[in-house]
Amino acid sequence: MTNEQKQYYYEMAKRDRLLMLYVNGKSEGLLTFFIGNGSPEKYIRDDMWSVVNDDPKGNTCYIDHLLTSKDRNNPYASLYVWHNIKNHIKNNYPLVKRIRWNRYKKNWEEPKTFKEGV
Repeated sequence: MTNEQKQYYYEMAKRDRLLMLYVNGKSEGLLTFFIGNGSPEKYIRDDMWSVVNDDPKGNTCYIDHLLTSKDRNNPYASLYVWHNIKNHIKNNYPLVKRIRWNRYKKNWEEPKTFKEGV
């Protein structure tokens, strides 16, 4: 892991924007996110290791990084983990009404976007 990556994860953890994902008591991945209003372009950056200021009173959770293990049982646990992520967002950010994940950051004009209500 590079120093830039370490700094990114350290800063996201410090801001409470890093979630560790556990399945059966075993760490299976991590997720970083921002909370904001409108402007998804702010969260689709050329430098995937940059940290931007977000708005804790925003109505949208923007998933930034989602890393999971390559364990073959991982897909079976994903719905359970996703349910827990949604509950975490709902309980800690009551103004958030949807979760948005822009998968491709290189071509920000046409990202593949996934949206789901909380």
